[in-house]
Amino acid sequence: DKVRVGYINNVQSAVLVHLKSIEKDENLEIELVPFTRYPDCQKALSVNSVDVGVIAPNGLPAAVAQGDRNVIGVLDLVFGGNSFVVRKEVNVQKFHDLKGKRIGLAEGGISWMMFVMLLDKYGMSYNDIRAVNFSSATDMVTALKRGDVDVVDLWEPFVAEIVAAGFGYKTPAVNFRETPLAAMNGLLGASREFARKNDDALVRTLRLVLKGEGQLESDRNLWIGIVRGYSKLDDATIKLALGGINYGGPQLSLSKMDSVATFIFKAGIVKNDVTGKLGENVDARFLARA
Repeated sequence: DKVRVGYINNVQSAVLVHLKSIEKDENLEIELVPFTRYPDCQKALSVNSVDVGVIAPNGLPAAVAQGDRNVIGVLDLVFGGNSFVVRKEVNVQKFHDLKGKRIGLAEGGISWMMFVMLLDKYGMSYNDIRAVNFSSATDMVTALKRGDVDVVDLWEPFVAEIVAAGFGYKTPAVNFRETPLAAMNGLLGASREFARKNDDALVRTLRLVLKGEGQLESDRNLWIGIVRGYSKLDDATIKLALGGINYGGPQLSLSKMDSVATFIFKAGIVKNDVTGKLGENVDARFLARA
């Protein structure tokens, strides 16, 4: 069976790239399809251009709220990899130190969403900070380096690049594991049509993903080598980037998706509240079989 797998050029997607090396273990033929952003991969799943792929945890509830049920979540893929990075001359040791700071954000993304969840938890609002919206991670890196912002809400490997270059540091004041998403930043999605017509191939793909996760987590050099193959990063930076990242193993959390659904409705991002209505789109049956 042939399975088209969509991945992102980040350190987290290494396990999906690794599937190609172990495809024979489940008698599969893996075709890897690269994407630069989570929404692009999700769109490809929605129109059946790929069969399985990594998507942002907020992407699925948002699509369902807008009437698109063509993508299903089948595995909590990866946790960690998002951090607040502070310019070296700025002191942020506790969450309330962010008040009044110029913070670079990618509004609408999963990292931004978890930050807004933390603002609420710590009794702060968006008005307490000076938000600066960016469309790309590289622009955020440049802005921090120039001093145009004090802090950036970023993801790997850009966090590691800043830390390695020495002009910023990760602050422990912002811990995304304190959010309802527990720092999850990648969900494995599947095309509904593929899941319906090729359920056995999907189950075998999930089995392969779980096997690959175990191999990468027990052999960091293997993980580094895979990322090196599709990125321009040096090994030291990749190793630094892997520090806070771990795969989810055999779990799929409907409650996490519900928390996102509630958030995007209350924040006015979508017009429909699909909290408690995601059962058809967060389907654990394939994982249970795997």
